[in-house]
Amino acid sequence: MHSLKITSLLCWATLLVLQIALPWMNDPQGNYWLLLLVLPLLFPIRGLLGDQRYTYKWIGFLTLFYFCIGISELVSNPQLHLYGFGTSIASMLLFLASIYYARYLGLQRRD
Repeated sequence: MHSLKITSLLCWATLLVLQIALPWMNDPQGNYWLLLLVLPLLFPIRGLLGDQRYTYKWIGFLTLFYFCIGISELVSNPQLHLYGFGTSIASMLLFLASIYYARYLGLQRRD
């Protein structure tokens, strides 16, 4: 297995765990945030595991949403600095790893 794929899956799993843990880190005001933040991360799992290049291309757009959430929590909420930092770093790494792995898959299929 390629190291970029492992990095992508690891960052995806980190984002998923952070989003599931958010209601327990924050004052639980309702579990609708859990559904709103976790559901988009569940859509690309089949494509990530199946090495579908298209999924690795569009997951970069999905990470922008989580990057914005991470930066806003990092700046605005002092209680959630760890969550904001983790979400920002995991989304950046997922973006970079998925883009480079999509390029790698494209080069492999062209040969």
